[in-house]
Amino acid sequence: MKKMLITTTALFTLSGAAFAAVADVDTDGDGVASYTELLAVYPTLTEEGFSAIDVNGDGVVDETEMTAAQDGGLIPAG
Repeated sequence: MKKMLITTTALFTLSGAAFAAVADVDTDGDGVASYTELLAVYPTLTEEGFSAIDVNGDGVVDETEMTAAQDGGLIPAG
């Protein structure tokens, strides 16, 4: 798990994209970010990386998970 988180962090850091909120990637307006929506911003995102961000496992990233991922260094803060 630790190796996956380190890899995920490296992938996000190298991607160069940054955003502050789910709304910045939420293209369908449902208030959450899907794997596909995040993949559009972070083309190197893997399903494992997405799972590390989607801590409750519901298949989408909400604002709380996005903030936690930014605070934890999994994705860059905007």
